[in-house]
Amino acid sequence: MAAELLEDIKRYVGFDEQDAAALAALQPALSSSLPDVVDAFYTSILRHSGAAAALTGGGSQLQRLRQTLYAWLRELFCGVYDERYFEQRCEIGRAHVRIDLPQRYMFTAMNVIRLALVKKIEGLRLPDAARQIAALHKILDIELAVMNETYREEVIKRVNEAQHALYEQKLSESEHLATVGQLAASLAHEIKNPLAGISGAIQVLGAGLDEGHPHKEIISEALRQIDRLDAAVKDLLVYARPKPPSTSRVNLNDLLERALILFRQEPAFRIVRVRCEGLNCEHEAEVDEAQMQQVLSNLLINAAHACERGGDICCRITRLESCFRIVIEDNGIGIPADILPRITEPFFTTKSRGTGLGLSICQRIVEAHRGVMHFASEVGKGTRVSIELPVE
Repeated sequence: MAAELLEDIKRYVGFDEQDAAALAALQPALSSSLPDVVDAFYTSILRHSGAAAALTGGGSQLQRLRQTLYAWLRELFCGVYDERYFEQRCEIGRAHVRIDLPQRYMFTAMNVIRLALVKKIEGLRLPDAARQIAALHKILDIELAVMNETYREEVIKRVNEAQHALYEQKLSESEHLATVGQLAASLAHEIKNPLAGISGAIQVLGAGLDEGHPHKEIISEALRQIDRLDAAVKDLLVYARPKPPSTSRVNLNDLLERALILFRQEPAFRIVRVRCEGLNCEHEAEVDEAQMQQVLSNLLINAAHACERGGDICCRITRLESCFRIVIEDNGIGIPADILPRITEPFFTTKSRGTGLGLSICQRIVEAHRGVMHFASEVGKGTRVSIELPVE
């Protein structure tokens, strides 16, 4: 394959045995000038900050590279351009990828070498200089084509390796989360029924107490904590055994308004201002009403918890050409940039309460509706969550 590719490139540029002989004839006369070409090349490299950035190994690396370039220049006039030569040249393209040299510098660097060599050959005033310079242009074009080809192959190889590693990581995470999900579902079922029994028993005890009884508040607090546990159990069950959406034609405006009505009495909502935009137009979409209500409720309560007293939450629904966009934006504390990519990971949370499943469940529901959910946030300025659902 390597030999075929080399011969194909040779044919394309018109490189033949006469060109090879012309280059070989140059070597004795040009050999003493090659160190000057190396100096000119690295002077040009070091003058350019972008190209010089790839040289991270200091003086020792530079010295090695100078020796490598000198050897490369000598081989350029060897007169034998076979498969061994091709494989040797391929390694240069691979080396450029390893040191993260941007591909554009291969072309510009080759031009620096081309101009320096042409100037040296012209200065020698050889009788066959024109023929030799033409052969030089051809071999440098071949060199550039080979470097470019192997550079591309190495980049593709790197990308494939990175994608494979990412796939392996995702697969491992999926297997881990599946195990956790099964365990969570088992625990949730074990907890759910006893929890309901405890709640019923405490309510019976509370019903027998007078309003002024000192234990009345203890009973109320116990019931609140049971409600918290019940909510956590429900999250675990929803995450472990998600249901496919059962869609119907639903007015998104009504969904948002109902979610807001439910939260009006929540302590977190009593200290913030909520305003809605775009509800004067009908926005009917095919969604699972209960699931989408859960998404909006979760995002609204997160926004309220992020705000301090007097904070603002803006809810907005707009219709685009192919989708409905629901935006919930707050001016709360915001999310640090290093945490933002992780907020939809299952069981990841920065709160002292909660299972860390809320946003993971929201994202899963939105994706099941063939939609997407985007997050944008800045610490101290707030967070913007947008959901895009297909019109049809």
